[in-house]
Amino acid sequence: MSNFVGAFILFQTTIEGKPHWLVHWNYERQEFMLPGERKRPYETFQHCLISELEKSFELAPFEDFIIAREPLAHLAFTLKTDADNTSEHYIVELFDFQELNSSAREQLEKDLRNRWVNELEIEANCTSDDFPISELLGTLYHKANLANRLS
Repeated sequence: MSNFVGAFILFQTTIEGKPHWLVHWNYERQEFMLPGERKRPYETFQHCLISELEKSFELAPFEDFIIAREPLAHLAFTLKTDADNTSEHYIVELFDFQELNSSAREQLEKDLRNRWVNELEIEANCTSDDFPISELLGTLYHKANLANRLS
């Protein structure tokens, strides 16, 4: 049994009339997931996410982006893994960008570790070119009702 307490950023756009979300390649798990990080005991959910965006994407808070003050969703749930029948417990907050300047957006989109995925790819747990997408993203997608969320 393991625990994850952390935050993820939701960055949505419309491509060919359909909503897409930005995902980031996780080298450790070898799959795409929303950009985010595990929270340390002394951090808020928001500060853990700001630190991750600074570290992984070299974006400067308040210059390149501002994260919304309140999370879009605060979720607590347990997932059972099929492989070894263990449970993972999650406490997660999902945030939106309150502001993201155009050069920072361009930087995120040009980063080859990132890509846009749509609902069909999230549901299939893989991209259209067969790269794995985290099952956790599918769970968050449904629990936070992202299908009905507007940019």
